[in-house]
Amino acid sequence: MKTDATGLLAAGVTLGAQTWKLAEEEFGWTLDQLDTAVMHQVSKVHTESIAKALALPLDRVPVIYPEFGNVGPASVPMTLEAAASSGFVKRGDRVGLLGIGSGLNCAMAEVIW
Repeated sequence: MKTDATGLLAAGVTLGAQTWKLAEEEFGWTLDQLDTAVMHQVSKVHTESIAKALALPLDRVPVIYPEFGNVGPASVPMTLEAAASSGFVKRGDRVGLLGIGSGLNCAMAEVIW
């Protein structure tokens, strides 16, 4: 199997940015109101590329890829659990859940913790 990893990353970032705009409208997300962004994580490059495209400060993006690697779509619930257990996510926080998958699908939701 061959994969165009660079093309896939670029297309995923574009799709993520388009979906983010819709989520901003639907959920009223602004950078000063969203406390944490928990996202699908493949690697440092992917996570930082999405954060940059969405203008998300990296200090609001908890990560688990250094410890667990690419765990696919399980990274969103795993990251949320790790962030909550460590105190990164606190009661009352607005948490954006960003699922941007390599099959070029995207879903976003919000949880008030």
